[in-house]
Amino acid sequence: MELLNSTLYSAVFKRKSTRSYSNEVISGEITEKLRAFVSELVPLFPSERAALDIQPYKGNAMKIAAYAESDTAAFINLAFMLQQADLFLQANGLGALWNATIRATEKQKQGLPYGISLIFGVAKENSVRTDISQFDRKGSEEISNQPKMPWVEAVRLAPSARNRQPWYLACEQGCVDFYCKEGNFFDKTILKNLHWFDIGIAVCHAVIALQMDGLSPVAVIKSEVSEKKGYIYGISLEY
Repeated sequence: MELLNSTLYSAVFKRKSTRSYSNEVISGEITEKLRAFVSELVPLFPSERAALDIQPYKGNAMKIAAYAESDTAAFINLAFMLQQADLFLQANGLGALWNATIRATEKQKQGLPYGISLIFGVAKENSVRTDISQFDRKGSEEISNQPKMPWVEAVRLAPSARNRQPWYLACEQGCVDFYCKEGNFFDKTILKNLHWFDIGIAVCHAVIALQMDGLSPVAVIKSEVSEKKGYIYGISLEY
């Protein structure tokens, strides 16, 4: 698994969700670069099938519709891949926004059901943050037992549904276990599986940061892990 890319890493510390887009047309050069990038997205689990399709949205904005099987590993893998596109878009001056409520042009792609979309376009206002203090996030000590690890900070800045930041990173020598906070009634009935998309996004940030630190993370799902009250185990990165 090779995501090592200093441009994507830099975008982790600047990205923000863009909800308002101008009528400016996305340049053909950027569109072609995006298509090439999307065609080479790195999966977390190569055995998990996924499909991503660039489609029109509103005005001159577009979206990447993402398709995968309906299970935990597939959701995590799909979000892991789509977050690479999010960071690429932000690094190339475009705004982007995860959205699970809009419809895809096609309900299925390559036999896979529609999961979620990433809207993108030319932002009406600045599409990136200029300082980490502009992020509205939990403190590192709230999301990990090793808050000073550089990959913990990268995860801390990741986007999530309703800014829930449901992750917790249990770091041991050579391994990071990702846990997802159990949801309340609203989370379980309305947000449903979005928390696993959140975990996939967080894992993407962690992998990029680990690789920037000279490490080679490998994703595994353990059969036995320590329990953490109020959380559900999701996935681990061994390095």
